[in-house]
Amino acid sequence: MSKLIRIQYDMVKQSDPDAVCCTNLYGETMELYKKGFLKLPGDVIHIWADNGFGKMVSRRQENHNPRVPALPEPGQGGRHGIYYHVSFYDLQAANHITMLPNPVSFVRRELKRVLEHGAEDYWIVNCSNVKPHIFYLDYAAKLWRYGDCDPDQWLEKYVEAYYGKNGKEEIISCFELFSKCAVQYGANEDDHAGEQFVNHVPRMLMTQFLKDRNKPSPDFLWAADYGTLMEQVKWYEDICEEGVENYAGLLEQCGKTAVLLSGPARVLFEDSLKLQAEILYHCYRGALFTCRSLDFGFEEDYLHAFYFAGKAQDAFLEADNCMRRREHGKWQNFYRNECLTDIKQSAWTAETLMGYLRLLGDGPHCWKWQREFLNSEEDKQVVLILNMENHLTHRELYELMKSKWDR
Repeated sequence: MSKLIRIQYDMVKQSDPDAVCCTNLYGETMELYKKGFLKLPGDVIHIWADNGFGKMVSRRQENHNPRVPALPEPGQGGRHGIYYHVSFYDLQAANHITMLPNPVSFVRRELKRVLEHGAEDYWIVNCSNVKPHIFYLDYAAKLWRYGDCDPDQWLEKYVEAYYGKNGKEEIISCFELFSKCAVQYGANEDDHAGEQFVNHVPRMLMTQFLKDRNKPSPDFLWAADYGTLMEQVKWYEDICEEGVENYAGLLEQCGKTAVLLSGPARVLFEDSLKLQAEILYHCYRGALFTCRSLDFGFEEDYLHAFYFAGKAQDAFLEADNCMRRREHGKWQNFYRNECLTDIKQSAWTAETLMGYLRLLGDGPHCWKWQREFLNSEEDKQVVLILNMENHLTHRELYELMKSKWDR
């Protein structure tokens, strides 16, 4: 790898002797560098990367999480910069369409450490799509320009600049509550869950149930290192219950704040923080209903498992609908290609689970459940070996169940 970097470096310098070069010490590259295996030309800017959650340690990759410190040593020569995430994609627990779940005070502390260690030659900030992440981009910019930035003073000025003075205190309160609502899934201070935690993880659990319910999901061992899938589901279910409660409170507060606003300020607030509260609330509901479905599945109560898989699909679809409802003007179709967290995939994975559970509990002919919810009490008393009606789709059957059970 060192030889390849040197070849690239020489090619660039041959073409432009004054070119400024940098290389990203990221993931496994950080481990190689720290162990002395990676040699770089002297004038190359060393780019040190956080782990995707704002902490200056190497990132977790699948179930491997060494958390190698990712800053130059005090007094280390050369030029240094950072690759910092306010948005991240890890197929596990990161944030992509909602804000970084760690508080501003945490970001301040990490970026001040960056400056103290001399990594100030070049900052790259990953924000995925800019629109959902203006909040932390603005704060990182202030740290870059001034070397420090008081979070409380900055937040007040930020809210005034973007939303105006009307309802300012209420908006500030909502932003302060956002990071407090984030659930902790691990022992580290930065182990707070973004919306991928309630989309990728439910898909891991559902997939493993379909493959082999007697074994744990290997994709989920990074957070829930248990010997059975049932134990993983129980651990995750407790966290999701907390998340539903937390984000229900945030969403309620955002709703009360929105009615205090008018005009562009209200539109922006509903497009930004309130939307993110909606996404997280409904995705946590979807994840919780997924767990309830699997709970019944383990008990071989496939009828109720089917029903809760349907409720999971409803919740994920509602999260997706919330995004699409906030598309207007120049933002039309902004979320159409939301394919990294991909809440739509969570919804159709839940529907796939519904079909599997229906076949387990009512297959191969699939008439008993339909008869239970479609026929009158009188008609249920008579059983004929006749098929007089088309089979209902999974959604049609689920809607019948909802009409009776969701009262």
